[in-house]
Amino acid sequence: MIQLTLHNLKIMARNRHSTFWALFFPLLLVVVFGLFQVGNFGGADVNVVNNSTNEASKEFIAQISSNNFFEVSQVDSIETALTRLNNGETEYVLTIPSEFNYNMDGTLSLQYTDQDPQQNEITLLMLSNLLNQSNAEFSSRNLIQTIELKKPETTYFDTVLLGLVGLGIMTNSIISIAVKISNYRNQSILKRMLVTPLPIWKFFASEIAAHLILAIIQAIIILGLGILLFGASIRGNPASLLFIILMGSIVFLNIGFIMSAWTNSPSAASGMGNAIALPMIFFSGTFFSVTTLPWIMPVVSQVLPLTPMLSALRDIGLNGYPIWSVWQDIAALAAWIVVTSIIAIKVFRFS
Repeated sequence: MIQLTLHNLKIMARNRHSTFWALFFPLLLVVVFGLFQVGNFGGADVNVVNNSTNEASKEFIAQISSNNFFEVSQVDSIETALTRLNNGETEYVLTIPSEFNYNMDGTLSLQYTDQDPQQNEITLLMLSNLLNQSNAEFSSRNLIQTIELKKPETTYFDTVLLGLVGLGIMTNSIISIAVKISNYRNQSILKRMLVTPLPIWKFFASEIAAHLILAIIQAIIILGLGILLFGASIRGNPASLLFIILMGSIVFLNIGFIMSAWTNSPSAASGMGNAIALPMIFFSGTFFSVTTLPWIMPVVSQVLPLTPMLSALRDIGLNGYPIWSVWQDIAALAAWIVVTSIIAIKVFRFS
């Protein structure tokens, strides 16, 4: 089996198409995003803790909610809101006191982290403008008290870098395995393998092992380039990151095996692989947050297999969370592994 795994690695190294999707394409994106340092000011996610029951507070919340810049969620307690802020589930916590009205000083409390000063300034300005619209005398008053929480600095490039790790692993795993198996089937290699002494499970185990090794190499190269060349800051436990990468790789390899059963040629496998991978790249939050997507797209994005992989990588790599804190993402990936494994076994064909 070790010899088979090494042989598969040599074949992948000689396959220019596989090498492009595995390394050069994601590395090109690392360089592009590293050079341009693209920022994102798509809006502000605000958790509102309303301690007031008067009409002024309800009117103000309705006013914020109607503004397209804000994504507003009401939370029952300040403790819950601050936990979500610290976990990165929301960007701002706005507290409205019980005595809220538009004529008082220092009535509102806005809490946020120091990760994005420009975004914080824009959000504070937008809230101030909304208060201005409700009270013409507000220009000489300060109705918003700001509290900044210190968190380790994370840049947009840091976030995208981990997205590129997931992108590279997903595209290579899906496309290369689907193309290779389709090619083997067309050349009757799979059919001939059935009459050889080689156990079939060893063949598939060596294929999976070779791709998992490649996934680790991909991740090391992409992260290494981002850290050494562009100063990215990845703080998480490497072993935890590696575990998530391997889980995600198995999911996408299974998807590649499934696709290979439904394609009659390597070119068809490549086309179908791109058709499946490209939507996931954008709808799983590889480059930008999906919370601002219209209609039910944010909900749809949550059921895509790339979403929990990227979520876990970012929670561990950017926020330094221990691996047990991302158990929901791990559970989602485990479910995908089970489901795709069953389907791959059911639909796979040798001829």
